[in-house]
This record gives sequence, C-alpha cells and structure tokens, in this order.
Amino acid sequence: MQWLLGQTVKLAQYGQGIGAAARSDKAVLRKLKRSQTPTVIFDVGANRGQFLRLAIAKPAIIHAFEPSSAAFRELAQRFGGRGNVLLNNVALGAEQGEETLYFDVPGSELSSLYPRRIEHHGHRMNESERVLVDTVDHYCATRAVDHIDLLKLDVEGHELAVLRGASRMFEGKKIAMVSFEFGGCDIDSRSYLRDFFEFFFGYGMRLSRVTGFGTLHPIARYGEALEQFRTTTFVAS
Repeated sequence: MQWLLGQTVKLAQYGQGIGAAARSDKAVLRKLKRSQTPTVIFDVGANRGQFLRLAIAKPAIIHAFEPSSAAFRELAQRFGGRGNVLLNNVALGAEQGEETLYFDVPGSELSSLYPRRIEHHGHRMNESERVLVDTVDHYCATRAVDHIDLLKLDVEGHELAVLRGASRMFEGKKIAMVSFEFGGCDIDSRSYLRDFFEFFFGYGMRLSRVTGFGTLHPIARYGEALEQFRTTTFVAS
C-alpha cells in the first residue's frame, strides 16, 4: 500500500513539474517574446550544449557560459564559429575571482561549485579544477549587453549567486525572464525556494513552475509545501 501511494504521489508531482525538469527546455523557449531588438539569451551552465542545441533554432544572440574545461572543449567543437553564439569558458557568480569546480568525471553534467554529497545516487565528486568566475553585471558592462531576454541557469546549486551578481541588470529592468532548476543541488548549497521568491519579489517579478505537460503554472504565494527537492524548473518574469 505504501509503495502504491508513493508511486501515485510521484506521478501527481510529475504532472505538476516536480521532478520533470528534463522536459522543460522547449517550454521555456516557447515563452520567449518576439521584439524589435535581437533576442539575447544567456545559457549559464551550458555543459556540452544540451540547451544550446535547441536555442540556436531561435533568431537570437546566445552567450554560453561553461567553466568545465572538458565540457567546454566539446562545446567549442560543436558550436564554435557560429556568428550568433559567444562561448565563454567561465562560471558566473556573485563576485569575480576563482573557485573550485567539483565533478565525478570530466565534463560531467553534475559539475558544481559545491562539493556535493551524492554517493546515494552512485556518484562521488572526487575530482576538481580551479575555474574563473565572472558576474552577469561585469560581463554585460564589458560586452555592451544592454538587455537579456532569457537568463537560463543550470549551475547545480549556484543559481542564487549568479542572480546576485546580476543586481544592476535586475535593478534596471534589463532581464525579462529567468529560468532555473531547483532540486537536490540546493540541499548542498543550503538554498530554499523561499530565497528565490524573496529575490524575485524584490524586483517585481513572479514565479511560475514548468509542469510535466510543458505549460507554466503561476505560483501566487510562497508556502512550505513548495520546498520539494526533486529537480524542477521555475520561470521568473
């Protein structure tokens, strides 16, 4: 009986989008609004180009950021030389500098700036490398980027740090939409969904959850029941 109840809960949550993040990229890209100016996408945590492969179908300028040296080599092989794609072998965060990137295997999708404890999933983050870190604000100032239509974040628990490094862009209403994953990584970074609610509320933005059916479900107010640590994609706009 408990097994059946557990499976029923998982199925219902999947329909809500809880644990369904792998299917959210197309839904997020469909929400991009057309404008007179070039659409600008920041793919932060590009890895080997899983999201970028979909985004290049859009008439957009895409700035991709990937700190892993192994993943970046593959990213450059696949997408280097495209006029509308700018590849950056750096992480983004709250401050400029250097940090340690931890991973189980080179180029791993699980690579994180936190030494994640995920042995229960069969992964040990025993390898590491030092990586450069920039901020959204500094990057935009030096590259003359005056707006971002979509700031896509997949940085394994480091999302809040990236957002804090974009404070000037948010204050100037220069970022139209943000998509980010929330899940087990946030246990390691000690982040809560409430932190995201408070951050975006401060800039007049509201959250929606991408459902398992590819739609956006607005979340009117925060509640503790939203703190589900199964990977889920949220959109702020």
